[in-house]
Amino acid sequence: MNRFPAAEELESTLGDPHRPTGPLTFGAAMAGDHAERWPHSSLDRLRAWGYPAHLVPASLGGRLTSLEELLAVGRVVARRDPTVAVIANSPWASGTPVWLAGTPAQQREYADAVLRGQWMSLALTEFDKGADLLSSDLTARRVSGGYVLDGAKWVINNIRLARFVCLLVREPSLTGLRSLTLLLVDMERLPAGSYELLPRIHTHGIRGADIAGMRFLNAFVPSSAVLGRPGRGLDLTIRSLITIRTLVPGLSLGAFDTGLRCAFDVLRHRHVRQGRAIDLPHVRAELAAADLDLRVAETLATCCVRILQHLPALAPVASAVAKYLVPHLAEQRLRRLAGVLGARYLLRQDHWYGIYDKLVRDTRLFSLFDGSEPVVLSSLAAQVSCLTEPGVDPRAADEVFQPAFAPPPYPSGLAALGTASDFDPVTAGLDGACADLEREAGSARAAALLRQAGRDLLADAHRDVDPRSEDGLRVGERYARTFAAVCLARSGPAHWRAAGVESLLRPGAPPRRETTESLFLDLAMRHAGRSALSLSRPA
Repeated sequence: MNRFPAAEELESTLGDPHRPTGPLTFGAAMAGDHAERWPHSSLDRLRAWGYPAHLVPASLGGRLTSLEELLAVGRVVARRDPTVAVIANSPWASGTPVWLAGTPAQQREYADAVLRGQWMSLALTEFDKGADLLSSDLTARRVSGGYVLDGAKWVINNIRLARFVCLLVREPSLTGLRSLTLLLVDMERLPAGSYELLPRIHTHGIRGADIAGMRFLNAFVPSSAVLGRPGRGLDLTIRSLITIRTLVPGLSLGAFDTGLRCAFDVLRHRHVRQGRAIDLPHVRAELAAADLDLRVAETLATCCVRILQHLPALAPVASAVAKYLVPHLAEQRLRRLAGVLGARYLLRQDHWYGIYDKLVRDTRLFSLFDGSEPVVLSSLAAQVSCLTEPGVDPRAADEVFQPAFAPPPYPSGLAALGTASDFDPVTAGLDGACADLEREAGSARAAALLRQAGRDLLADAHRDVDPRSEDGLRVGERYARTFAAVCLARSGPAHWRAAGVESLLRPGAPPRRETTESLFLDLAMRHAGRSALSLSRPA
């Protein structure tokens, strides 16, 4: 599945997910989902294997040097239970402000807590404000030696179990962008009676997660809790979200992967009048199109994670592309396959313990984490003007598309991470990507589509478009799909990359018949056997 030994080791250690009992099996995932139960046994199994070490930078005693490897390890877990993957990776995601701007003491204390298996939270949103960070009602009054907090945060993962909380607060004596500060709050040191944990919030997907809120009541926090500089909380929050938005969508690949395998398995065992359901042309076409989108999504996720560490100045664009397209492709394809499966996908018995419906529900939440689709597309539309910058060298992105990639150790490679991108060497390489496609047999149509997409996008970049308008959202989507198509044309395997480029630039259009049959036969070959690594059932 990947070239990272840790991910392969974890996959092998966890064993067969079809076992009737045991942690990180499909049966355990469905039982926990039905009961909305925190997945204790599965998380304990990951902790015993050493999962927390993969969430902590190697410079602080962990094993994390490459976000691409973290993506691979997280995907192993998400293939078995997306709920466990979200929870297990939350100490890394919640700690992004600490890794980016914490003092040595803050980083040391936070890292030690993660390595001990303690849980962490990132608290940004509020009930009446949503993601409007500037309108925060959680205030922090400066007093001698620190701050006094009043107000509440909402929809926080792990808050009732958290040792540390990265908390965005507003200083009421200040206004505008400089009124926000990020704090690293140690829950064990908060004065008794100065806060209350709010009731658990129930969700339709990722149902086992413990999501709740927190209210502060004249809670004193020392000045040493400030992350970065006072008044720079918005900048640090945005840079942290860029990092999270790049990696977390990749977890949806695990659900997509298992959903496709499950659908293939159900359909090859299901008999209709004409024979097996999997032999019907429209069924084969849907499975082949889903497999193509999975390949496109995993190629894009890999490229964007590499960009984060190799070209952090481009990460505001790449993170938005990954955040929109990767979970979008997964969600849309799983919903289409549900239509092919029919009512049977809703059954909570027989095939794979009925996990398909859980995967559909869980995947929908990945498109909402840390920014909904309109928010992300608006951010892309706001950055499309970077395409008009002259003299951008496309060779700056060459390393991202090489089979072997050696990034600077995380998080040192993120030193140039900004809140907006002023250049885009990926899209600047569009003409070269088209030339590469044109040299391949059968790829002329993909090259023509990509050239036209480039011309349309450049015209958008020269227009004055309101990023929040419907036109702005369309511009943002065109940017995402064109950026992704260039990534695919420069790094995808030759035998399917032209089909992938066409699927990105003509969403909803079926692949050509010969491409469909080739993709389906390749899918069938890969899923013909059974092993813990393939997650497939016996023929």
